Amino acid sequence: MAQQGVLPIQTLERLFDAGFITGVDKKRINPDAIDLPVSKEAYRIDSIFQLRPGERVESVLKQVNARPFDFSSPMERGVPYLFRVEGQWRLPRLVHGYGNPRSSIGRVNLFSRIIADGVPNYDSVKPCGWQGSLWILARADSFPVLMRPGEALSQLRLFEGRGFIDELEMEIEIEQHGLLYDREGKALSLDSLRRDNESVICSLYVGENMGYECRSTQQVLDLGNAFDPVKRTGGHNPADFFEPISARNGSFILRKGVFYILSTQERVKIPPHLAGDLSAIEPRLGDFRSHAAGYIGPGWGCGKDGRDNGREITLEVIPHEDTLVRPGQAIAVLRFDRMRAVPHTVYATAGSSYVNQSGATLSKFFQPWA
Repeated sequence: MAQQGVLPIQTLERLFDAGFITGVDKKRINPDAIDLPVSKEAYRIDSIFQLRPGERVESVLKQVNARPFDFSSPMERGVPYLFRVEGQWRLPRLVHGYGNPRSSIGRVNLFSRIIADGVPNYDSVKPCGWQGSLWILARADSFPVLMRPGEALSQLRLFEGRGFIDELEMEIEIEQHGLLYDREGKALSLDSLRRDNESVICSLYVGENMGYECRSTQQVLDLGNAFDPVKRTGGHNPADFFEPISARNGSFILRKGVFYILSTQERVKIPPHLAGDLSAIEPRLGDFRSHAAGYIGPGWGCGKDGRDNGREITLEVIPHEDTLVRPGQAIAVLRFDRMRAVPHTVYATAGSSYVNQSGATLSKFFQPWA
């Protein structure tokens, strides 16, 4: 029986070549997912919405008072927008998909959810063999955002069959490859980790230079203005949007409704035959949104030679109440998915802006902190 799991880049390219996905540049394909570029069809709407089973997005436009959106103007803070994704989409009969915001988008608190025609759940492209139009619901929650057609806010990961590994497989992977490490690079055993069924619970780093607190502002963030680390040009001044934070006496109070860039205490390593998926913890463990962008690509934290001992995961946190956090605070659940095959290109060599990140790291749209 063929291996089940996340479709790798070489299989995704074959879907494009076979005509399952058309009208989208193959450059949008990542080692384990497809970036979803928005088309010129865009609307400002009065509210977000969910579809009923079998319902198409176009049938809801009048109910949410959809008005054409002019890309020359920024997305206003707190206002929802709707964008049609480029291309025509059809999945093979054994394939389904799930979506997530791109990391750079989550780190600027730009709410982004995929809606698939006929599917009543966000970020879900099911059942297997689905076909139709994809749309993106988006809302800038911390500051106005200027974007253009072709910008990808979300990404789609495609699966054949069951993806996640069970507890036995996770124990073997940890013994063989060392999936999680402490901040000094020492491998963590399964017994030392808090577990949630087939997942592990990651904790929050609380200490010196623990992250950034967002300054809500009316200054516009331009998604076309990314920092170029080679030329050392472009990007926004981070001090216009964030301020660094540090814990005092081993604790910090996160304020209700404020957007924070933080990181896990643990360093995570994803071997090329696996992919990671970060999700929210149970509400009984904490009342906050712990992250926006949850996909962790194959090869994350491995380094180009495969010998690195992981990297911390950046978190996009919004507490629902004023919350005192201390070292060891549970913050997110990490699941490991198997790849259907090892991708020909992995995260460490795919040209990501975050391959060498350490701790809490701002989006690629910002210059390094002076």
